[in-house]
Amino acid sequence: MSRRTDTCSKRTPEILEDVLSGHQEAVRNGPDHARRYLESALGHNKSMPNAVKFFVYDLLAGACAELDLDERRDEALELAWQYTEAAGEDTERAFREYLPSAKLFDVGVRAALELGDVELAVQWCERAVGLGLGAGFERKAEGLRRRL
Repeated sequence: MSRRTDTCSKRTPEILEDVLSGHQEAVRNGPDHARRYLESALGHNKSMPNAVKFFVYDLLAGACAELDLDERRDEALELAWQYTEAAGEDTERAFREYLPSAKLFDVGVRAALELGDVELAVQWCERAVGLGLGAGFERKAEGLRRRL
C-alpha cells in the first residue's frame, strides 16, 4: 500500500503568518538562527507562494547583512525585489503593513555603497520612494546623487 502525501491546503495569508511567526521565534536566538530558519523554510516548501517569498527573502537579506554574508545577502536582495509585485498583489494588506519595516531598501543601499556603486544605491532609494516609503529615501537619494 502506498503512502498518500497530503497537499498543502493553506492559503497565502496563512502561510505568511506561519513563516513570520516562526521567524519571530527564531530571531530571538540571533541572526544566524533566523537565517537558518528562513533557509529551511525555503528549502522545505518548494511550492511557497511568490508573495511569501518576498517576506522570506527580505528577512533573509537582513539576517545575512548582520552576519556579513555578502554574497547570500545580495542574492536575497535581488530575489526579494523580484517578488515585491507578487507580495503587493497577493498579500496587499500585510505587504502595506510590513513595508515600512522591510530590510530590503536600507540593506540594498548599504550593500551598494560597500561596493562603491552609488548609482545602485540611488536605485534602491528610488525603488523605496516608488513604493511610498517617502521623504527619508528621497533625502538619501539626493545626497547620493551629489556624490555622482
